[in-house]
Amino acid sequence: MSSNREQFTAARDALLTKITAFLKDDPRFLAAWLAGSFGRGEQTWVSDLDLHVVVAEAYSEALCAAPWPAGGRTTPERLALFQQFGTPAIIYEAHSNNLVGGTFTHVVYRESGQNIDWMLIPQHKAHQEHQSLLLFAKVGIPEAPEPEPLTREKAVQTASDAVGFFWMIAAGAAKGAKGDMINFHILLSWLKDSIDQVKYAHEFKVPPFRRNRLEICYTQAEQATALRKLCDEMETLMPAVVAFGGYVPAEPCIVVEKLLALFEDQ
Repeated sequence: MSSNREQFTAARDALLTKITAFLKDDPRFLAAWLAGSFGRGEQTWVSDLDLHVVVAEAYSEALCAAPWPAGGRTTPERLALFQQFGTPAIIYEAHSNNLVGGTFTHVVYRESGQNIDWMLIPQHKAHQEHQSLLLFAKVGIPEAPEPEPLTREKAVQTASDAVGFFWMIAAGAAKGAKGDMINFHILLSWLKDSIDQVKYAHEFKVPPFRRNRLEICYTQAEQATALRKLCDEMETLMPAVVAFGGYVPAEPCIVVEKLLALFEDQ
């Protein structure tokens, strides 16, 4: 790791230590944890801090107020908190990103370039998250509720829709294999998501959120190989979808191969 990256990582660790100590000593805050890559134990030098903070009921009305659903600003109460740890150079709120319930504020600090996704959660809404790193807890936090299983009808529909969507996107990706590299990889990520949906639907579940799962394919040959690999995987899942009571297109991979051949002949 370069010295600049080492310094950047050290600054992030120092900032987290400072924030944890402050929150732990402040009676307004009852617990805090990290989700995201830190919660999964997969953090790298570039990982940001997805910080969840439980706010005591007596203070939650002020700190967790949401006078707007999204925007490049925050409330005076939250700003005073964020300013304890540096000068916010960038602020953006999108409260729907707080899946537990409460507020979401993305803050980038001018001094270090570190960014923190601050998620403030009223105590009555708080529950533990799967794959999280607990920083402290002054009170017991309820276990995360288990997600409701899909009904059989919903699972069949989800699997069938995911198969159809997959092949629509696969055909588009085949035509884009020698075009916009960024768009091609976006489509590839959608294909992976569709495969996950089919797999989890057979267990009556919704797949968990994932990110950054793609390896970059620079050449046309690499892109075609990656696309074919995903198509092969989906084809192996399709008989189970039919047996499950769903519906799938007939031999859709033929179309993908024809489209890939148009570019491979050049």
